[in-house]
Amino acid sequence: MKSKFWALVIGLVAVTVLFSGCTTNNPSNNKDILVVYSCGGPTEAVSEVNSEFEKEYGVEIRFTGAAAGTLRKSLEAGAYADVFLPRSVMHSEVLEKAGLMNPDYKVYMFTDWVIVTPKGNPKEISTMEDLLRNDVKVYTNTKSTIPAKNAMAPKAELIDKIYEKTSKDHDCYRKMMMDVVNSNTDAALVERRLTTLNGVAGNVEVIDLPRETMAPQIGIFSVGVMSYSKQKELAYKYQEFLLSEKAQNILQKHGFITLNSKEGQYIFENYYPQYLSLNN
Repeated sequence: MKSKFWALVIGLVAVTVLFSGCTTNNPSNNKDILVVYSCGGPTEAVSEVNSEFEKEYGVEIRFTGAAAGTLRKSLEAGAYADVFLPRSVMHSEVLEKAGLMNPDYKVYMFTDWVIVTPKGNPKEISTMEDLLRNDVKVYTNTKSTIPAKNAMAPKAELIDKIYEKTSKDHDCYRKMMMDVVNSNTDAALVERRLTTLNGVAGNVEVIDLPRETMAPQIGIFSVGVMSYSKQKELAYKYQEFLLSEKAQNILQKHGFITLNSKEGQYIFENYYPQYLSLNN
């Protein structure tokens, strides 16, 4: 059943993007078209970057945001994209080895998970261990695309205990965030980007967690140009734009740790030294 499900998902994505790819050399409204795939997490941020790129270069971007693994499989199955922005470097490595992505892909940002509490942090929570206290009500979201246990795999045993005591397991991070805002729960574990959402930003407390809690490949994002792209010059302009100050400022505004920031450089040098050569 699982194989049939994934075949259906990949097929649907492939058909959609293959259709978009067919129009790449037939611009609508006399505009060049760039087909961009991205993992779903940074959709709001990347969409804003896309709008700025369209204005600056007078082009049209056809954008698809979904789980990076699903998108990669659709690309392997023959779907068309000019640029791919997966969470992780692993997906770019796999596509390069398959001859589908050019080897000059880049790292462009990082992410992390945090503890969020209602404004004022009434339960004075400071660590993940505090979430196990009897007086702390915790909400979780185990069914999300990237649940906390996957994002923070080094702390999987502790997170399992948090899952066991959860007062409510949400099917949507946004709903869970509003429960934190409204003090329906004392704490939740989320990706930092969610603290920048409308209605959430400024209405919760954010407790940072050590970088060591992050699963390395979930904490890093890369961007690469597909080897068969019909818009290679434009695709490389997009890759360069994503690393520009304008785009990096947009990504930072949405809660990501940008490559050009001091924190981003520290993370890159100390947690991902094996990838430093990609951006040289």
